[in-house]
Amino acid sequence: MSIWKKKRTWANTSIELIGSSFAILLDDKYLHTPNKTKILLPTKKLAQKVAEEWRLQKETINPLMMPYSRLVNSAIDKVNENVDSVVSDLVGYGDTDLVCYRSVSPEDLVRLQNKHWNPILVWAKNELNIDLKVISGINYEAQDPVQIKKLSEEINSYNAFLLTGLYDLVTISGSLLVALAVYYKYISPTAGFDISFLDEDWQRKKWGQDEESIKSRSNKFKEFQLAFRFLEFLE
Repeated sequence: MSIWKKKRTWANTSIELIGSSFAILLDDKYLHTPNKTKILLPTKKLAQKVAEEWRLQKETINPLMMPYSRLVNSAIDKVNENVDSVVSDLVGYGDTDLVCYRSVSPEDLVRLQNKHWNPILVWAKNELNIDLKVISGINYEAQDPVQIKKLSEEINSYNAFLLTGLYDLVTISGSLLVALAVYYKYISPTAGFDISFLDEDWQRKKWGQDEESIKSRSNKFKEFQLAFRFLEFLE
């Protein structure tokens, strides 16, 4: 069975300022999300990037070549309609944050975790006034409700576009604190990604790795970088 493909039907792509937001036009028609909501973007940089993706489409539209358009659609159609749920999910990551749960052995892994994860906790305490405790082992221990409330207040201050980019950083890394450290540029996306996969990389060095795991890590890193660049376009 052949798959239906959408054809390019416009010649020119442009952006238009509407109030304090930016719209995308394909010829004289405004660009809409799959749910038929007009796309209004908070920054010119993001609008230019989305417009560029549409401008570069050939005769047949290829959604795989439009990652920023995908994130914009997600922000408007999904995140904006489910803000409370998204915030709750993100705060949940903070309550069980990767950098808070430490191995008890072997010693070299413990040292690695302390070296790379402790600075994230110190940064969060100093810059965000959020002080999460370190837990030895894998058994769940609830964080201080006061600190979780602070995390919730921080995340609740973000708009749907910020939440969309942050959500990808968090779900890929498994750490809300690492994602925030990357977003606030305390650490680079590469450093954030590497310390998030510290345990897996340690295992690979000890026991070897296969092509599938290498490919999976590479794909996750590309998605992580994309989410960070999306956040940069919101500045």
